[in-house]
Amino acid sequence: IGMRTFCLFLLISTVIFQSTAQVRDSTRTDTARAAKTSTVVAQPDTAKPKETPPAVPYWTYSLGIDGMFNSGNVNRRLLTVRGTVSHETPNSIWGFFSSPRFQYGTNNEILQERELFVDFNNTWFKARHDVYGLFFGAYEQSNLRQINQRLNVGVGVGWQIVGGRRVPSSRFQLSLSNALLREFTDFRSIPDRDVYRLSTRLKVRYEIVKEKLTFQNTTFYQPALDQRNLRWNTISQLVFKLSKQLSLTATLDQSYESINVQGVQSNQLNATLGLSYSGSR
Repeated sequence: IGMRTFCLFLLISTVIFQSTAQVRDSTRTDTARAAKTSTVVAQPDTAKPKETPPAVPYWTYSLGIDGMFNSGNVNRRLLTVRGTVSHETPNSIWGFFSSPRFQYGTNNEILQERELFVDFNNTWFKARHDVYGLFFGAYEQSNLRQINQRLNVGVGVGWQIVGGRRVPSSRFQLSLSNALLREFTDFRSIPDRDVYRLSTRLKVRYEIVKEKLTFQNTTFYQPALDQRNLRWNTISQLVFKLSKQLSLTATLDQSYESINVQGVQSNQLNATLGLSYSGSR
């Protein structure tokens, strides 16, 4: 009995020892795997995230109100509402720009200005080339010059001389365009005029203080091709940014027409001060 008991005890001990060893090895293996896994997980991700290019606005717009007010011997009131809207995408073929404005003014309570101007300018390949095509049309009404309505359409070519595709971030920008247009003017008291004009436009923009103070000018010179009839106008603005979207503007607006209703002077000059709001999306 003693020998059988001893052999049975030895057999049971051997089985328990082997089982314990297997459990120990299994535990070590699991621990090593867990450690390896945790080491892999704990490794920092050294891969650099892909940089997202800045969004390019497809639409830009602005709305401005400016004017002047005098009281005393001369009671002069002048209010101008002007806006801009443009649409262009990178490498697009077509672009759009419009700069409508409305002006209302009185002198000693007598109506002087009630001026409306709406234009539609289409550009072709401007986003791809510094030399581009353009097609435009405009509609006008003028109480000051006694014009019931004026319509013109034209086609031409433009050139971004400085600050075009090659140096879009230039603080100085200069562009020139030349177009052939047909113009019809319905005057109130003189015969209507139907003429062809050569229209030259010069645009200048200079950032005097970066992102703070800007000077900009647009000048049109438009002689008639088939008669002695000259028009030109220029708008100059000094823009001081008060915030990212709000600006203080000083505007000098001058126009000249050689053909006028009797009693209307050829030259007109207005200086105004106001605010403008601009944005993009």
